[in-house]
Amino acid sequence: MPLTGSQIAKLARELSEQWDLNRLRLIASDLEVNLDTLPPGERAFRLVEHMNSRFPPRDRELLELLRERGNIRIRAVAEVLLSPGYFSPNGAALDAIVLGRAPFVDRADLRTELQAFTNPSPYTARVLVVRGEDPCGKSYTWGFLQHLAFAIVGAKPIRLRLEGKSYTPRDFMATVFNLLSLDLSRLPAMTDRPQLARVDPLISAFKGQLATMAGQRYWLVIDGINDPSVTPEITETLFALAQSVDEARSDYLWLVLLGFSPPITPSEMLVAEEYAQFPHPAQVAEHLQCIDAAGPKRLTPRRASNIAKRLFEAFPVIDKAAMEQLTPLLEVLGERIMKGEQPWPRRRAQN
Repeated sequence: MPLTGSQIAKLARELSEQWDLNRLRLIASDLEVNLDTLPPGERAFRLVEHMNSRFPPRDRELLELLRERGNIRIRAVAEVLLSPGYFSPNGAALDAIVLGRAPFVDRADLRTELQAFTNPSPYTARVLVVRGEDPCGKSYTWGFLQHLAFAIVGAKPIRLRLEGKSYTPRDFMATVFNLLSLDLSRLPAMTDRPQLARVDPLISAFKGQLATMAGQRYWLVIDGINDPSVTPEITETLFALAQSVDEARSDYLWLVLLGFSPPITPSEMLVAEEYAQFPHPAQVAEHLQCIDAAGPKRLTPRRASNIAKRLFEAFPVIDKAAMEQLTPLLEVLGERIMKGEQPWPRRRAQN
């Protein structure tokens, strides 16, 4: 995808600091660009901007040349910009709408909840619950959480899937201990399938270990909680685990529950919550326009709406299977729009 405004500025600043005008002219010449014919302004910035705004964009050609011929610092910047990262209309990680190549559409409520979740204080939630009974994009949230853990918090994201597992409460807690590098010897032995009252020793051991955590920050994301294989005992254990994370408000552990259905009242704990839903055509149209704004800006609201509607036409029922097919199509559409290409030929008017 073409460079964002902040990426253009970063690359231009590095070129200005590392190269003189003659070296910059030489690189421009290799790209068949006459530096002196570009609009007035800082030369490095104008060169990068010029390559980025071609139709189609030539930013990758520029970066590959810099990676080949630049000094250590310029090569490093080019390598980072050539690697799949994320695209955000305003550069903010929380507002990213493309992660690597994968689109992440809308989820405005989730982004609002995550504003405080990613900037913690003793008074903000350490537990996030993403609800939704049917398949609706809850697990799709994992990629976005993974992105934010790295980009904002500097935490290690870990995903624990529950689908198809036959955990007892102790089995589950032992897995949690291992994932968080806690001392498993501190976890007491238990009989199989204890009720919540019997889970207390497991949770007490966890609290004791949580108090000793330091250094590495973790985002523990537990997925598939509403899967039929998850027993009531595990659901109760999850609730007790969430309560202990909320009570501790540690700077080293955040907990995310994907598909946790039982209601949590404000008096029980402080949580951030979102009800996930699959995107609809209007949200996809807005997504495409945001992508287009970073390119040649040839996509009108009406055209974006028509593209989104056409994309959804093949999927009369939007369910998990439909989204698994629709998502890669949206990925390709976004890439073509970013390059200034037509998503697909316009339909001819019927006589």
